[in-house]
Amino acid sequence: MLIIVESPAKAKTISKIVGNKYIVKASVGHIRRISNDKKTKDNRRLEINGIDIDNHFLPIYEIDPKKKDVVKELIKLAKQSKDGVLFATDADREGEAISWHLSEILGIKDKSLVQRLEFHEITPKAINEALKNPRLLNTTLVKAQQARQVLDKLVGYKLSPVLWSTMNNYKLSAGRVQSPALRIICEREQEIISFISTEFWEISGMFDVKQIAKAVEKWALWENKNEREETSIYHKLIIKASKFKGIKIPKVIDNKQELLSLVEGLNVNTLFTIIEVKNSTEINKTKPPFITSTLQQAASSKLGFTPKITMQLAQKLYEGVDIDGSPTALITYMRTDSVNLSQDSIDSARAFISSKYPECLPDNKKHYKSKSKNSQEAHEAIRPTNPQLVPQKLIGKLEPKMLKLYTLIWKQMIGSQMTDEIKERVNFDLENSQKDLFSGSFAWTIHPGFKILSDEKLLTSNTLNIKKNETLYLQELEYLQKFTQPPYRFSPASLIKRLEELGIGRPSTYATIISTLHDREYVEDKAQTLIPTTLGMKINILLVENFTEVTGAELTARMEDNLDDISRGEKEYEDVLQNFWGDFKKQVEAKIPTLKEDRAKYTSSESDVEDPKFGDKMVLKVGRFGEYYQNPNHPEIMYPKNFRELETAEKEAHLQYDNQAKGQFCVECKKELVVRVSKSSLNTYIACAEYKVGNKHTVTSVNFGPCPQCSEQGRKAKKSGVLIKKSYKGRSYISCNLDKKICGYTEKTSK
Repeated sequence: MLIIVESPAKAKTISKIVGNKYIVKASVGHIRRISNDKKTKDNRRLEINGIDIDNHFLPIYEIDPKKKDVVKELIKLAKQSKDGVLFATDADREGEAISWHLSEILGIKDKSLVQRLEFHEITPKAINEALKNPRLLNTTLVKAQQARQVLDKLVGYKLSPVLWSTMNNYKLSAGRVQSPALRIICEREQEIISFISTEFWEISGMFDVKQIAKAVEKWALWENKNEREETSIYHKLIIKASKFKGIKIPKVIDNKQELLSLVEGLNVNTLFTIIEVKNSTEINKTKPPFITSTLQQAASSKLGFTPKITMQLAQKLYEGVDIDGSPTALITYMRTDSVNLSQDSIDSARAFISSKYPECLPDNKKHYKSKSKNSQEAHEAIRPTNPQLVPQKLIGKLEPKMLKLYTLIWKQMIGSQMTDEIKERVNFDLENSQKDLFSGSFAWTIHPGFKILSDEKLLTSNTLNIKKNETLYLQELEYLQKFTQPPYRFSPASLIKRLEELGIGRPSTYATIISTLHDREYVEDKAQTLIPTTLGMKINILLVENFTEVTGAELTARMEDNLDDISRGEKEYEDVLQNFWGDFKKQVEAKIPTLKEDRAKYTSSESDVEDPKFGDKMVLKVGRFGEYYQNPNHPEIMYPKNFRELETAEKEAHLQYDNQAKGQFCVECKKELVVRVSKSSLNTYIACAEYKVGNKHTVTSVNFGPCPQCSEQGRKAKKSGVLIKKSYKGRSYISCNLDKKICGYTEKTSK
């Protein structure tokens, strides 16, 4: 019997489980796509390529040219399989759609004959259970996936050409989900640009506490410790002032003069008494296991992984990794918005906790409820397939990044079934004779609970024995000048959280949204934050001013809800698309004439940069090859945006790399090669003086010295590689020039 899955890795893992009784083959993802046909078979012209709007928004599919050989093999195997075909693609919209497309190319017209295997982990128990209980194809889920594809194409194919003609750049795109995401990032950037910082002051007192504590670790002292760097803090208690002369200190002290008037006379009343001590218990509750969005957020903040990298690693962990020569699936399905856990996994986790951390095992099992109203409760959270398989056992068996992600998932799931962390907190007040008051707080862990799995160092004892009526001396007042800070830029993690809050996108799309914004060069990464480029800001202004509703979160979230309604059979495919398309089409077409007139508004902006030749103030323009300066009084005069750095870059390039160009000649014209610098990127390369993009004259990379990995492996000079700069989707990196199969060394670029 034939079982069809999506990926070769998944096929390999399942094949190991089911044995020779079944043939397991992979479709290698989607096998069909919406075509780019401009006409129907009966020669009617299509308004949007590949979608027959007049025929109930029927998508016209074609086999992906890259998958033709795969399709031939699957058709052949299906004919040879006397017992039929089982479709074991993922149990979500995309997986259901792949099964539907497979059934179409295999000629199964009656969809009630399609047998689907549903499982959320690739383990013997889950696979065998699915084999015993195949289900029917979920056609409403297929319709929802088709509706999403069609919606995205309707928006993209109608709106993107508007950007092309307005901005004179055919690389641009607008999208149903990417455009609202870009708007969120750009609006935050505008808040940062508009922010005006204001001054404020804080007052803290330093008290001698040698008689209270012999040693207190700095990292655990006080919640207002952020700016503290004193090594003597082991013997000092630093806490904030709350009252002076019985009067509460204002929340905001605007300037130092106001501050000094408040503390007048305090230096002669340095004897303080602890007048009140209050003890309380705090509970830090366990967190639910990961769903797609929370995994991406945690991996971004704790491991520095992009959402795309996180999902790639999770896919491998789900589909199966070679462990001791055997393909083994390590986690459950990674695209989910459900926090449910199977009873078996809970029992297994509790058994592990009981044996390793019995003091942290709660009396009852813990269950969590999903926040999303559309969550698939039948699915499970992301968890290890075998909670007893601790990360330490996989050291040396998994790639480092994969192990880090598995460890994160394992700790989250095990921790979700442990007891809460319990802390004891003491709050106390110090007062002198003139009613000056300082208030402090101190907490320590009395039961670690799930925090026992954390790498965080816990303070587990009361190192400050605070007692009422104890006396302390104020040794020093500290005045701390601060300034209000603008809102933070979005990181990939915080953007995903915001998209989730607004209902934009779904678990399978978060990583793609951010990747698309990068690929279109609308945003760039700096220090784990998403910064909109000038192009991104311009595109956002154009879309918001002319297509406000399309770029807003409300419409996008409503459409996501409509897709969920289709998947549940509560709304009809055609109704949802028709209700959207009519108004959207009118809005776009009404704006096209206006945008042609306002083109300069979105493609240029004033600047203070002077033309070095004429001295005129130039305008910064956005063109098809990037940003550039133009002299408005001499339009023929244009400079790349970074022209001021170009001269310096060229001098440095010649000094550093001229020796690499010597003795090299162009294969086309035989002229000697020279060192050149890209006007747009300032990247250095070696090329013929006649070289232009697209012609046959020679161009090659400069190198940054010998490859360290080749050197370590003892390769001889002629067989050893050198480091060159490469790029992928707009991101540069340094790599060995040898074939990846031979070396494959890469590093981040700082050159």
